[in-house]
Amino acid sequence: MTAAAQHYARSAKIGEYERFIGDRLAPDLLAAEEAKGAVQRAIDTWEGLVANVCGVQERGQGELRTMVDLGAQVYCQAEVPDTSHIFVNVGLGFHAELTLDEALAFAEKKLVGLRGDLRERVEEAASIQSHVKLVTEGIRELMLLSPESNR
Repeated sequence: MTAAAQHYARSAKIGEYERFIGDRLAPDLLAAEEAKGAVQRAIDTWEGLVANVCGVQERGQGELRTMVDLGAQVYCQAEVPDTSHIFVNVGLGFHAELTLDEALAFAEKKLVGLRGDLRERVEEAASIQSHVKLVTEGIRELMLLSPESNR
């Protein structure tokens, strides 16, 4: 094989690897990072619920004034006359009326599952990043090959 043909084949292979990174690995990494972020936001929400419920229990508040998000960043002031029960979104659009202790227990179970999901998402993103690094290293090695090194 001539030097020009080897150079052309090497350039084609480098282009193929670059397209693989751009077309496959980069979108996969972006999706994995977005999924990780979504799980982290859910964890933050549930941890906020735990903190709020613990605060209500510690202060022994029988009633509460708060701001409620109506959607689209529109808030209104709300009065809660009885804080012994709260409504918790248990999934699939269902809300359950729970005591504060039940809400804490539910939130802790939910957090255990979400933290497991977060670990999986972190591992998935790390795996994709390692694949990107491996392919990038392969591209670098192909670029460093000279025609004399093939003899």
